[in-house]
Amino acid sequence: MSAGRPDRAALLARLQRIAALAYPRRCPLCGEVLGPDAAAGLLCPGCAPAAKALEHTPPRLPATEHSFYAVDGAASAYYYQGEIRHAILRCKMHGSPWAARELADLTAIQVFGAQPAPGPGGIPVYAGAGGLLPGDCIVPVPPRLGAPPGPRLPDRVARRLGQILGLPVYGDLRPTRRMLPQKSLPLAQRLQNQKDGYALRPGSEAAGRRVILVDDVITSGATVSACALALFRGGAADVFAISIAADEEPAKR
Repeated sequence: MSAGRPDRAALLARLQRIAALAYPRRCPLCGEVLGPDAAAGLLCPGCAPAAKALEHTPPRLPATEHSFYAVDGAASAYYYQGEIRHAILRCKMHGSPWAARELADLTAIQVFGAQPAPGPGGIPVYAGAGGLLPGDCIVPVPPRLGAPPGPRLPDRVARRLGQILGLPVYGDLRPTRRMLPQKSLPLAQRLQNQKDGYALRPGSEAAGRRVILVDDVITSGATVSACALALFRGGAADVFAISIAADEEPAKR
């Protein structure tokens, strides 16, 4: 390295410190600016106990409580309740890209066993052990036809997980027809509404790979199952679904 030329890592660290001052990281549950006492560098002390109480432990979802018919398995970091539910809805309704990043980091820690960053502003470190094994690539669940344009929560979570796990992200899954919003339908209609509603773009690099399918919330399992079916038809070798939260009845916990 020539004299006077800044080291790349030192320059990156300096830029991150500047960015932290201009855009301080905030607790995704309440929006409070995070200090050095942030739990896992991601949650303020006031919200950390609530998040702990909502952890989906173990993260793997039991097939008996969801209607999975194509995925090889699924896991969620949290239950879709309380403060976690409000944080996800805030991201979906108002964007909140900073909160989406923090929720993705929490998912990496809870599901894949990534090590938390030492403090706010860092990125979790995945060492390849301690949680579920990742696949070869990440594919986010796509939006419905007619959905408002712009980045969505599954896209943001997928990109951040790609950074943490060191995996490529392919947005090659597409809806093939218009579908009704799932939240308005009972289970049987949810399954019918989504089935055969997606396709993988021909020539996608996801073909032949083990895919991590990313959604924000898994409820019945109809959406991730329909997406997994399309991935398998497009040549994927394996599909495991991941979400920030799972919508399950409290009695089933």
